[in-house]
Amino acid sequence: MEKPGPIARFGGFDADFHTQELHKQGVRVKLPQQSFQILQMLLERPGELVTRDELRQALWPGDTFVDFDHGLNNSVKRVRDALGDSADTPRYIETLPRLGYRFIGNIEAAPAPIASSASPGEVLRPIRWERLFFLLLFASALVLVGIAAWWFFPRAKQSVPVVEIVPLTGITGSQNWPSFSPDGSQVTFALNYDSNNKGNGLYTALVGGDKLLHLTDGPGDCCPAWSPDGQAVAFSRNSEEGFDIYTVSPLGGTPHKLYARAPVTKPVVAWSPDGKLLAFSEVNPEGRPAITLLSLADHSTRRLTSPPEEHFDAGPAFSPDGKRIAFVRTSGPGLVDDLYLVPIEGGVPRRLTFDNREIYGAPVWTDDGKDLIFSSARAGLQSLWRLSVSGGDPRAVAEASTNAYFPAISIRSHRLAYTRSIVNNHIWQLTLKDRTHGQGKAAVLIAAQGADLHPQFSPDGTKIAFDSDRSGYQEIWVCNRDGSDPAQITSMPGSAGTPRWSPESRFLAFDFRPKEHSEIYVVEVPGGEPRQITTVPGANNLVPSWSRDGQWIYFASRGGGKDFQVWKVPFRGGSAVQVTKKGGFAPLEADDGFLYYTKGFILPGIWKVPSQGGTEVAVLDTSYAAKWSDWAVVSGGMYFVNSRSSPKPILEFLDFASGKRTSISALDGEPEGLAVSPDRKSVVYSQVDQHNEGIMVVKNFH
Repeated sequence: MEKPGPIARFGGFDADFHTQELHKQGVRVKLPQQSFQILQMLLERPGELVTRDELRQALWPGDTFVDFDHGLNNSVKRVRDALGDSADTPRYIETLPRLGYRFIGNIEAAPAPIASSASPGEVLRPIRWERLFFLLLFASALVLVGIAAWWFFPRAKQSVPVVEIVPLTGITGSQNWPSFSPDGSQVTFALNYDSNNKGNGLYTALVGGDKLLHLTDGPGDCCPAWSPDGQAVAFSRNSEEGFDIYTVSPLGGTPHKLYARAPVTKPVVAWSPDGKLLAFSEVNPEGRPAITLLSLADHSTRRLTSPPEEHFDAGPAFSPDGKRIAFVRTSGPGLVDDLYLVPIEGGVPRRLTFDNREIYGAPVWTDDGKDLIFSSARAGLQSLWRLSVSGGDPRAVAEASTNAYFPAISIRSHRLAYTRSIVNNHIWQLTLKDRTHGQGKAAVLIAAQGADLHPQFSPDGTKIAFDSDRSGYQEIWVCNRDGSDPAQITSMPGSAGTPRWSPESRFLAFDFRPKEHSEIYVVEVPGGEPRQITTVPGANNLVPSWSRDGQWIYFASRGGGKDFQVWKVPFRGGSAVQVTKKGGFAPLEADDGFLYYTKGFILPGIWKVPSQGGTEVAVLDTSYAAKWSDWAVVSGGMYFVNSRSSPKPILEFLDFASGKRTSISALDGEPEGLAVSPDRKSVVYSQVDQHNEGIMVVKNFH
């Protein structure tokens, strides 16, 4: 890379080496001098290693008595916080362990100074005295106007607001769903310390403070919302029946149950600005979650929206004037979201976004009621976006980092809060001694920054296909069996997933969401172009697999009904045929002539039906929950993950002939996809290896 000039521009940032100031889109970002000097050294040598020793000599001379390692690490962390960067998923500053750091971002050319319109050799013509007289007269008038303005109008001290990004707390654990108190001085959030539910619940923290108030202790408490008068906090509590709505004093105490409701995917609660109404999502008589209003005066409810079939509404947010509600409308199984706006009196909602991308949490309004802030994967990684409700395209929120979720705004104090999440899913391998015994401990096979999911062995045993967001979008990748030489197979901005090999290891079938619905695609490996397979029009078509002769592709679809059913379509072209009648998802055809399947994303149990049609038979009892992606059929049996075992999920083998279940190995976490090698010598699965969620606060947000 070329060495930058006195101003280095990258990713919307401007670093001025002369003033030692950092700006983002014209707004100054607070950064200590020593941290800026580190950034400058990295920017002056883009793409090169700047060693720790070089940084020590430049910034920590020999006569400086400090803990160098601690000081350097802390200063680099401040740079990353200012840039919204991460050591685990770096966009700008890469750590080379025990060596130093390297700037890996793209540095743009800073705007050149405006040159004189006259060339050096050009002779300027003399100005005639008549023109000079009028120019002097005009200049004198401008001076008099300036003096009058200075005298008669208040002299305000002009200053550029300094944007400061700080973590809310220094505690560990998963922190989500921040909500500001009305004055913006406190933030209430949901904290998940560990899987044993010790210390979980809602907490309140002072912005800039170091103490926490433990507000509630329900392990399923989430989505807090302060009342406009600051006298109560509403929240959702997960129970066996659903997400009930409670209120609790901001000082703690016994929560008061306000309303009982059925389970919903996004249990957000919102107060109206006058404190008279609560808005939330509730399942309507048609079985679809819709936005509902609850009167706190008489506890009566009113349905505000009526989502169409295969859609549901959630995540309501009142406008500052209380006249409108923005909300999230979801299509299909929950991966396609867009923002809508509806008057408080009801009516046909107006669609605001056309992204067909997942939105985390609810939108929040800016103080003037003109814009919405929301978290979306519209550009790949989950980030915060700003959208004018009057129209136009969303704009990235420059003050927030990537991997940003669950935004909250304090109108009075001009603060923005959000959850910054770092999740790494790696693919692990467990060696098998025989079909019911593991050999040694599982080890990481495929590792990268991001989520690697749903691994599948090729039938010839030489390759592994998986989906990954390591490129910024969820794409299909293939590597060697030992995890080496990973190669990106698709380049389709969006969400591609669940790859399955054809019997001859030549093609991969996968699902992809080009617009509102998922469709089935096939690509030849390597080098082929993905092509869409005609399936069920106007429906979500997901999770494909192949018949053993390679002539058919099975998939799950909601075409023609409310529940997912298994369908199949000829690989070379033809009409889709429905296979199951009582529900079906994630189908796999085995060598015993049966088709095995689950019945949805979260429903436990596995069933089978003859591949040519016939009576459905239960294979795995629903008490042994096996998630839709966490099982694999082999000759004579099935491997599956018993996720209801305690304290850890257990990999088990079910022998079809005897019905006997054998425990093989405990797993450290909940898998996301499981496959068995053709030679039965190993099992691979995806597992979360890093999951950090902390709340960040942006001060002076406008």
